[in-house]
Amino acid sequence: MRILILFCCLLVSVSEAEEEPIVIVISMDGVPYKISDNPKLNAFKRMEKYGTRADHLIPVYQSTTYPAHVSLATGVFPDRHGILHNSFWDVKRGLFNYSDDASWIEAPPIWVLAEQQGIKSAVFFWVGSETDWHGIGASYRKAPFDPNIKEEQKIEQILKWIDMEKVNRPRLIMSYWDGTDSVGHLYGPDSQRNYEQILRQNKLLQDLIIAIDQRKAWAHITLIVVSDHGMTEVTNYINLQQLLAISGIKARISAGPAVAHLFIEGDQIDQAKDFFNKQHHLTAYKKNDLPVSFHLNHPTRTGDLVITTAAPNMFSSFGQPKGMHGYGPETSNMWGIFYALGAAVTPKKIGPIHQVDVAPTIANILGIEMPDNIQGKAVILGK
Repeated sequence: MRILILFCCLLVSVSEAEEEPIVIVISMDGVPYKISDNPKLNAFKRMEKYGTRADHLIPVYQSTTYPAHVSLATGVFPDRHGILHNSFWDVKRGLFNYSDDASWIEAPPIWVLAEQQGIKSAVFFWVGSETDWHGIGASYRKAPFDPNIKEEQKIEQILKWIDMEKVNRPRLIMSYWDGTDSVGHLYGPDSQRNYEQILRQNKLLQDLIIAIDQRKAWAHITLIVVSDHGMTEVTNYINLQQLLAISGIKARISAGPAVAHLFIEGDQIDQAKDFFNKQHHLTAYKKNDLPVSFHLNHPTRTGDLVITTAAPNMFSSFGQPKGMHGYGPETSNMWGIFYALGAAVTPKKIGPIHQVDVAPTIANILGIEMPDNIQGKAVILGK
């Protein structure tokens, strides 16, 4: 009898050892690092207690959804992957405007690298995942993006993926969640609606964690939860189109909330720089004078003149949201979250890490080889 029990235990141990590692990455839009102060977020508190929490996640500039998600997926900054904002102008290709065309991305996303190296991936909404990148896409993906699909459906699909037979199962799973972005814009980051929304996201995260508990799968699953940016209050709205008309300078404006690119006609760059630097709350740079730390100098997508502002100001020719993001990474309200729990994680707290560190961290867990020109560094989550 004892031999039989020992044999059964050995079979279980071998079975568990044969399970290949899986990484699940959840991105919650607009969730700020300060949620760690909220004792009611039991799912996040569990991840912090039994896993790893970074002090904060440093965003790229400008800290908006598209450049942030592409940096999270590629491990490089916007000047290298090319997605400078949710919309931008390219002097050769024209207008990019919330496009699902992955050919705009100039560095391979992590799911492409996984597929190239024989690791199946699955993506339930992530910037750049909806179409193939140079002919390669995730084995499983949801497209097109639909904002009406809620997290309950995403969780159901994630669980179906991890329940697949080993030969078909994806080992990298990535999913975009609503986070608190929309309510933060509408009602402000310190509003009751924003508070209620983070409670909802916590509940959904708890549902996913419990489902993994029930499958007794933590021996081979690592769960990573990040956000693309935080949120801050705004009270002053700057109309650049109006200022441009006053200046008499002819230019195309490609603006986000905190960074604007001016593609100027003729020889008016110096004149434009002098004019905009005289305006309240604005700083103007010639393209080649941009600070290297901005990582915004792209050959065909950076304006002749780049204008920046800081909170509580924002560029807006329409609408007056109560909350906004897009500001520099030195702005603490822009800092996001990084939590990790599971097989590859030893309980500990770590200092701040950068969004470009996330892709190489995933790669380190799954054994994916990253390109030589990667700019992020793998965060060692284990011992």
